[in-house]
Amino acid sequence: MGRLVAVLMGLMASLGPAAGQIQIYGPDALIEAVLAGDYDTTGSILRRGTSVNRVDQYGKTPLITAASAGHEDIVELLIKHKATINRKDRIGGTALSYAAQRGRVGIVDILLDSGADINTENRQGLTPLMIAASAGRLEIVQALLDRKAATTRNDYTGRTALDWAKRNNHQSVVRVLRAAGVTE
Repeated sequence: MGRLVAVLMGLMASLGPAAGQIQIYGPDALIEAVLAGDYDTTGSILRRGTSVNRVDQYGKTPLITAASAGHEDIVELLIKHKATINRKDRIGGTALSYAAQRGRVGIVDILLDSGADINTENRQGLTPLMIAASAGRLEIVQALLDRKAATTRNDYTGRTALDWAKRNNHQSVVRVLRAAGVTE
């Protein structure tokens, strides 16, 4: 039993925050303000010196949370306060991949303009283009194609963005990908 506990403790430690990151378990004023879309409170908390790159129990930063929730003004505020753009959560998701999955076109543009890695992969090897194609997010797919996202990448199962669009029956996305020159 002691060996199992030691192995589990080692595994949990390996998933811990990166150096200089603050791990948060339970309610956190910054994350709550970001989730609520409360720009003024978010700004006030950041001005008091709270770490913009703190993470919750899932490894999500305030930037990932804001991007997922669709709060463009807060995304810009967090970036202004030096949020790490390409920080990944425990499943390898970034602010860009969550924005792509949720169809947040404005946030995708803000993140890409701020240096987000357009071809970043999560732990399953999915890129933001694959995620958007899988979810049927036509506007996001087009925005990523316009910004030269890689179209020939494969995830760990061998699927491409086109495969994901076809698998989930998103015919408009399939047409856009094919029009961009993506083939089988």
